[in-house]
Amino acid sequence: MALNFLKYAEEGQHFVNDLASELGHPEETGRTSILLRAVLHTLRDRLTIGESFNLLSQLPMALKGLYADNWKYHEKPLKMKTTQEFAEEVEKHQAQYGEQDFSWNMTTPELIKVVLRALNKYISPGELDNIIAQMPLELKSFFRESMNQ
Repeated sequence: MALNFLKYAEEGQHFVNDLASELGHPEETGRTSILLRAVLHTLRDRLTIGESFNLLSQLPMALKGLYADNWKYHEKPLKMKTTQEFAEEVEKHQAQYGEQDFSWNMTTPELIKVVLRALNKYISPGELDNIIAQMPLELKSFFRESMNQ
């Protein structure tokens, strides 16, 4: 069976286009991709390696590539305990990936919620429970609220 890379790219672009619209900036697919990558990488760095692989297995191919891009193995997940710490890490990634002071008209935690809600269509309820179980108390609440809206 031949791989259809064009199909994977189209599926990924469709996801980004929909996400850009949900964020209120349908013309900003480039910045939306940066935000998506920043959220995925921050989440990846907060999860154990095993849980990352479980999540990764549920994502479509284009998002798998984005999730795994430049992945550095860490024995233990980064210690982000609060929503603010998670948001600050997302902002660091956004700056690292080229975002320059774009006004989304939303706070970073609100942006993260939109991204997580969009990703939720790929994540099974059991996997969502496993992800939330790895989070400290404040992030558990944030993720449950974000992904169950």
